[in-house]
Amino acid sequence: MSLHSRLQDQDNRKPPDFGLAQVNIVLLLVLFFLVVGTIVETSEQAVKLPETTDLPLERLPRPLLLIDGSDTWQLDGEAMTPIETVTYLIENPENLRQVNLLVAQDLPADALFDVLRRLEDTGLGVALVTIKQEALQ
Repeated sequence: MSLHSRLQDQDNRKPPDFGLAQVNIVLLLVLFFLVVGTIVETSEQAVKLPETTDLPLERLPRPLLLIDGSDTWQLDGEAMTPIETVTYLIENPENLRQVNLLVAQDLPADALFDVLRRLEDTGLGVALVTIKQEALQ
């Protein structure tokens, strides 16, 4: 066989097809991202997340405890000291399961934790009431 015939045979060969290799790489990447994307800590799934509901201002839940940062709390519109409020809630359960807490937006976190600590003595649950505002454009 001459050199010329070998070169001619090489020219007639098909170029290699890389399509199969590309498909394999894509499938491996899809599999990789499926495995990596589904790793979730089981402790994260065990946490019950807070839920929100749309509530008109005129129908806020009762009993409603308003905390505005002053030394006076308001329980359903009646001004009381924190000690009077806790005493009232303990002595007048009236089938209450929870206290609805409406807190001023600028109340420091340590003050909120102090309120929660004081309400712990009542044995009632505490629900934080929030108001949904539409985004400003």
